[in-house]
Amino acid sequence: MKTFLKTTASVMVLASFLAVGNANAQPPKADRDWHKGPPSVEEKLARISNALDLSDEQSAEMLAILQGQEGDRKALHEHTMAIMGAEICAQRAQAEEEILSILDADQAELFRQMKADRKARGGDRNRSRRSGGDLDCAEFEDDDS
Repeated sequence: MKTFLKTTASVMVLASFLAVGNANAQPPKADRDWHKGPPSVEEKLARISNALDLSDEQSAEMLAILQGQEGDRKALHEHTMAIMGAEICAQRAQAEEEILSILDADQAELFRQMKADRKARGGDRNRSRRSGGDLDCAEFEDDDS
């Protein structure tokens, strides 16, 4: 199990380095709203195809590669969440407790409302962008009772 966790961590670190490298390779365009998440496979393909002047055949092959990579990334994410979900939720809950401990009653209420608003706003967008959506910590709460 430790070997698997080390391997998973290594893969995640490598993926983050690759993502940072890609982010630094070309500055984000002013018209791209990065608050809505990373670019889609189609957006990546358009950027790469334009930059490299790919033929239609090369674009089709590139699309297949990018779609396969996206599927692999989603599967790895789901696998990681299945293994580490309870620990991630516990860490989130602890951080929220610490944050709430430094706020007065009015601030704490506003903080909770902001969190609920953010969840309501982002829930549909995140579910459409990622299979499975955000990590639902409610499924782990019954385990501690």
